[in-house]
Amino acid sequence: MKLLRSMGGRALAIALILGVLAVSANAQVVKGSATAFNSLSMERVLALSTALSSLTSNLPASVLASLAAGTLEVHEQTNYNSQAATLTSTFFLMPAGSTPPTNLGTVPASNILAIVGLSADTIYVTSSSVQLVGSISQSTAPVFGSKSYQGSPGVVSFGYTTDTPPKIHDVIDSIAGIGVIYTAAATGTFTVTAAPGSGGGGGGGGTGVTIVVNGVTSATPSFQTTVNQIFLDASASTSSNPGALTYTWSIAPNAPSAVISFPGGNTAKPFVQLSSGHQTYTITLTVTDATGATATAVITIQYL
Repeated sequence: MKLLRSMGGRALAIALILGVLAVSANAQVVKGSATAFNSLSMERVLALSTALSSLTSNLPASVLASLAAGTLEVHEQTNYNSQAATLTSTFFLMPAGSTPPTNLGTVPASNILAIVGLSADTIYVTSSSVQLVGSISQSTAPVFGSKSYQGSPGVVSFGYTTDTPPKIHDVIDSIAGIGVIYTAAATGTFTVTAAPGSGGGGGGGGTGVTIVVNGVTSATPSFQTTVNQIFLDASASTSSNPGALTYTWSIAPNAPSAVISFPGGNTAKPFVQLSSGHQTYTITLTVTDATGATATAVITIQYL
């Protein structure tokens, strides 16, 4: 688990972090509804870190000692209400190794650390990942530091396997673009209904969509930087079909980690913070036009 903060104390407007999730060329973007993503019930154990310090700092010394000794655990249970398009995460204490509750009403009130709600206005669904983007609609306690983040932008994303039923992995919570809670695995169930008329993929072109990143038209653009941050600009990308373009950015599986965020609120122009030091980073961009046609570019960034 990591706590990631914006450079120079600037709170980035929203952190659209896909982590190690692989994004399909046929991503479905659902705005203002939940026709593609129908349900989620997810449970995970959170390792202690500074990301959770605001939730645990006021606990009695005996409870903190039990957490440090590993006899108590911090859990997060997340449930999605498709009718209201709201995601609710409850953070609570559990004895280590105990069976997670199927009804949060059975958890003693004294064990509940925080309840955080997310109103999802955009949902990204691919063949291997789901991401919900919206704003914090409820927060009974601050999750990151002492500030209340109610009304701030929030993101929840996770990957899933092709098993039957699929397994959930690489779960990421982000609030206000300055804090991240990550776990490699979670348990639970979810349902996705495939939207009709999904478009075909492409490699930087060939489907009516042409990707241009920082002035370079290529399926494999490459850039270098001597600082640990870089802006990418794909706003010059075009399509032969009318209508607006949408942009989906992701980190390749097993690639060095980075934070992708959108301080200007424009998904064509992300800010990328290179979090793993002097390495070569790989970022995938999929551009989709109004007809569902797509093109994909694999971007290489060398941090010298």
